[in-house]
Amino acid sequence: MEIKLIDKSNFTRDSLKGFRRYQEVKNVYRLKDGNMTLVCNPFTEDWDAARLLQKAEEILKGKYVTYCAFEKNCVVGEIMLIPQLNKGRLIIDSFHVSSDYRRRGIGRSLLEAARQEALKRGAYSLYASCCSAEETINFYSAMGFRLSSDPIPSLVKDEPYDLQMECMIIKEKTNKR
Repeated sequence: MEIKLIDKSNFTRDSLKGFRRYQEVKNVYRLKDGNMTLVCNPFTEDWDAARLLQKAEEILKGKYVTYCAFEKNCVVGEIMLIPQLNKGRLIIDSFHVSSDYRRRGIGRSLLEAARQEALKRGAYSLYASCCSAEETINFYSAMGFRLSSDPIPSLVKDEPYDLQMECMIIKEKTNKR
């Protein structure tokens, strides 16, 4: 598996053809009195060929800094970052691992690429509007993400059931004498 920064030389409209964005969700987290509470809310996420093509076109527009995980020239994971910092935070706009490649460290590797990109840009944290599915929130929590104390209002409005989370990537600067 190899993580690559995406450009038009290593990614095409067809690069996501074998990607499986599939997830059966049974439980989701909801915020109640500032605490995450697990509730039953079954649904299935499944992207069809048209949605995969749309995602590939979003990546190719160059609006995002995108890293993909490749296994034998097949894209098995993607993380799309908004290049402009928001209050010192680098925002993860999209982050998925193909369903048949999960639990192999690919998500962790993509997050590390995002962390390195954030450091290059001078960010102090990574920020994500996270799908509230139990497995998704458990993954982000295991990676060091916590509920954001300063949610981005436009992301809350766009996805009211998402949990707004962030992960510190550097310690706050201390005053030196």
